[in-house]
Amino acid sequence: MGTHTRSAWMVTGAGALWGLISLFVHTLQADGLTSLQIVFFRNLLAAVVLGGVIVAKERKLPRFRLRDLWMFIGTGMVSIALFNYCYFAALERSSVAVASLLLYTSPIFILVLSVILFHERLTGQKLLSLVMTVAGCACITGVFSESQAVAWTTVLLGLGSGLFYGLYSIFGKFALRDYSAMTVSFYTFVFAAVATAPFCAADSIRFAAGHPQDLLVGVGLAVVSTVAPFLLYTGGLNGIQASKAAVLAIVEPLVASLLGVVAFGDSFTIWTLLGMILIFSAIAVLQLPQRRKEKLHG
Repeated sequence: MGTHTRSAWMVTGAGALWGLISLFVHTLQADGLTSLQIVFFRNLLAAVVLGGVIVAKERKLPRFRLRDLWMFIGTGMVSIALFNYCYFAALERSSVAVASLLLYTSPIFILVLSVILFHERLTGQKLLSLVMTVAGCACITGVFSESQAVAWTTVLLGLGSGLFYGLYSIFGKFALRDYSAMTVSFYTFVFAAVATAPFCAADSIRFAAGHPQDLLVGVGLAVVSTVAPFLLYTGGLNGIQASKAAVLAIVEPLVASLLGVVAFGDSFTIWTLLGMILIFSAIAVLQLPQRRKEKLHG
């Protein structure tokens, strides 16, 4: 398996694991944890879990040069923290369908930024894949099947979530030039937790003290739907263009939709099926040239 193909599978796997997040979030919300507290809880535990893995392997935590501080502020505080803020604010003001659709405009932002910053080629194939992916997400979230009235402030917040979500690929691409995927992921969690701590750390700690059983759920959230997918995604960025990585990771809403049907009894409509077909087709379109190239050289 070539580097490009392996990286593509890593990014796709990351999206699938992110799609499982509702299994853990539903449990924590049912026990009284707010969305912002879950964000802090998730990043703090993820930093602890990944830090433990790194120490066990390397016998010490990784270091970074002070001049590279901006990279981790970018991945943690700017990207992850602000993405969560905008996304949850959009959720408060609209339906999950609208907020999710606006969030998954992130590949469009990444495509534009990648062309500007990394001089990636803007091909017709990429544009077709992006259009198919966004259309697929729209179908899955149900936007086409019901009337939606969205205020401009909500639209801006939703687009902000897509922008900041996409910026992880951009900052991560810079950080990976000098640091490993584990180092980048670790400091992303650390800085994201630091950014949200002033707003909810005390309440989160009190919650954990009163609900010790939920620590296991939190660890599951940290390992399965945070540490593992971030390592896969960040590592995948080493061998794939940022714009392609963003499209492949968008398999997340596909997995989340399937999980909703199986685990939570969500309805399965023709729009859901069409959305799945479009997303799978977008991934296939994005990968076809590389597969042909690997055949020629294999």
